[in-house]
Amino acid sequence: MHLLLLFVIAWLTLPVPQSGEVSIPAQDATLAATIRVPTTGSAPFPAVVLVHGSGQVTRAQMAGIANRLLDMGVAVLAYDKRGVGQSSGRYSNVGPGNSVAMFGTLADDALAGVAVLKARRDIDATRIGLAGASQAGWIIPLAASRSRDVRFQVILSGPAVSVGEEIAYSRLAGADPGSEQGLADAEIDRRMGTFKGPHGYDPVAVLESLATPSIWIQGGLDRSLPMPKTLAALEHVRSLGRPVTVVVLPGANHSLMNPATGERPDFWPRVRAWLTEQDVIRRR
Repeated sequence: MHLLLLFVIAWLTLPVPQSGEVSIPAQDATLAATIRVPTTGSAPFPAVVLVHGSGQVTRAQMAGIANRLLDMGVAVLAYDKRGVGQSSGRYSNVGPGNSVAMFGTLADDALAGVAVLKARRDIDATRIGLAGASQAGWIIPLAASRSRDVRFQVILSGPAVSVGEEIAYSRLAGADPGSEQGLADAEIDRRMGTFKGPHGYDPVAVLESLATPSIWIQGGLDRSLPMPKTLAALEHVRSLGRPVTVVVLPGANHSLMNPATGERPDFWPRVRAWLTEQDVIRRR
């Protein structure tokens, strides 16, 4: 038997390292992370780095997404956001004024996680992606635009409008504490049509140039971001030939659940099918 083939067989049958804690060096910080590998299947596994939404998010708070991906046979790296939990560095809220710099830093943090996965022998370096929700919808495409190592993007309730527009809409639609209540959609649209506030980070230019495939799961009743404008922006990007797939859940809000019943539509089979179409999850 060819020596190279013997090496490959030996490498594939090596014991899979157990899930465990890792420390990730990042810019001005050390990120405390956990890597979990599927309990079934064989290495090397596809993998994702989980990217945070807004707020002081720890890796434990991302267990729901992590578990669904693990069930699909995808390894997961989750970390405490910089300055949160056991990660060092400085945490900062994000607004229009600091969003360009902060999203750049947070994108690089995600890519530091990609580098850790890429170095592991139980991970397929050609099948590493990013996944996350809400604010992660700005960070994930930015990170993917900076690295050829990002193969795919899974984005839940992600905005495709500027930071300033999202904040203004949330205040008008009643999604933020202290925001206006009871405004009709027509009045919200009228006010948003005259928005002249600071925009901060705007993702459109990145999305227009990005060749990394992405799937966006969006709630049709989202009151945290202007969904019609987000969907129009994504359709514009798709019309340019970019590999964007959009799934709209008509009765779901920003948390991707029905606000009246509290039920959450199971969109994960659609995510699995898309990952299979992208050859991230291999057909058996």
